[in-house]
Amino acid sequence: MSSLTGLPTGSCILVTGANGFIASHVINTLLQLEYRLRGTVRTAKPWLDAFFENKFGRGVFETFVLPDFENPEMLDNCMDGIAGVVHTASDVSFSNDPDTVIPWVVRAVENVLEAASRHPSVKRFVLTSSSAAALIPVTNQKGFRINEDTWNEAAVKAACDPITKPTEKAITIYAASKTLSEQMAWKWTRGHNPRFTFNTVLPSFNVGEILHEKFGGSSMGMVRGILKDDKSIFDFFVPRELFPCPRWLVEGGGISEMLNCFNVLEQYVDVTDTARLHAIALLAPNVRSRRIFAFAGPLNMTDIISTLRELRPDHHFDDPNPNEGRDLTDVAPAAKAEKLLEEFFGQKGWIPYRQSLADGICDL
Repeated sequence: MSSLTGLPTGSCILVTGANGFIASHVINTLLQLEYRLRGTVRTAKPWLDAFFENKFGRGVFETFVLPDFENPEMLDNCMDGIAGVVHTASDVSFSNDPDTVIPWVVRAVENVLEAASRHPSVKRFVLTSSSAAALIPVTNQKGFRINEDTWNEAAVKAACDPITKPTEKAITIYAASKTLSEQMAWKWTRGHNPRFTFNTVLPSFNVGEILHEKFGGSSMGMVRGILKDDKSIFDFFVPRELFPCPRWLVEGGGISEMLNCFNVLEQYVDVTDTARLHAIALLAPNVRSRRIFAFAGPLNMTDIISTLRELRPDHHFDDPNPNEGRDLTDVAPAAKAEKLLEEFFGQKGWIPYRQSLADGICDL
C-alpha cells in the first residue's frame, strides 16, 4: 500500500460541521491515522468531546464553537496551528428558498478558503461536495455518462425557475448550492493560487454505521426511520413518470420535464469509504486538484426494502413502488476513486450496500 504522507502524523486537522454524519467518520478515520482533530460546531456539544476522548484518549480531539462562517476573527482563531482543513459543513435544511440557502453555502466555502489562505501552516484543503453537484439521476436511461468535468447546471437553473414544482424545490436548491459552491472553490483556487493543495470529494447517498446516537445520520437516518415507522424517505424519493429523459433535458435544456425523473434514489456509498476518500484527498501526496467521486453503485428503494427484510424478517415493511426504475448513469470517475481506496487502504472494491445497511441499523 502507498503511504498517506501529505501531512506529518500528529498534525492538527480542522473539520467543519463536526457533528455531521460524514464529518464524524472523517474525524474517526483521521484519529485512527494518528492525527489530532479540531471540529467546529455551532453550539457547545460536550457529548462529542466525550465520545472521541473515550474512544481515542485525551488531547487528540477538541471542539471549537463557531456559530457561523461570517466572522473572520473567529475563523482565524479556529485555523490557528492547523495543517489541513476538511470543510464538510453545509446547509442541509432542504429549504424551498434559494436566496436563503445558495448564497450562504457559497459564501461559507469562500470564507473558509480565505481564512485558510491567511495561515501558512495550512498545506492541504478538502471540500466535501456532493453527487448532486454533478448530475441529475436519470431513470432507466442507458448511455448517460458523467466525468470529472460534469456539473449539475440543470439543477442550478431549476432552483430559481418559477415553473419548478414546489415538491422539487428543496432538492434542486440543495443540488444548486453544492454545484455553485464547488465551482466557486475551483475558480477561487485558480485565481488565488494558495499555498495549500485543494481537492474535492463528491459523495453519493451515504449509508453505514452511525457512530453515536446523537449523530443524526442524515441519509442513513432516513433509512433507519423505516424501522421506526417513519416513512419520510418514501416522501423524499418519490418515483415520477417513468419515461426516459431526453438527453437535451439532462444536459441543461428543459426544466419541468427533466424534473419528472429527478427524485429517484441513485447511487450509494458507505460512509466509511467516503471518510477514507476524504483522508486520501487530504493526505495523499500525489492527489492534487482532483474531484473524487464517491459512487459505489446504484441503489433504489427496492434494494433497500429487500435488504431490510432480510436483516429484519420479523418487521413489516411497506412495499416500494414496483415501477420506481433505476439510475443507470455511467459514473466514469468512480473507478479512479475505487483504485485510490485499494492503493492507500488495501481495500478490494467498495463496501457492499448490504453490509452498509446492516452496519447502519445494528443498534436498533
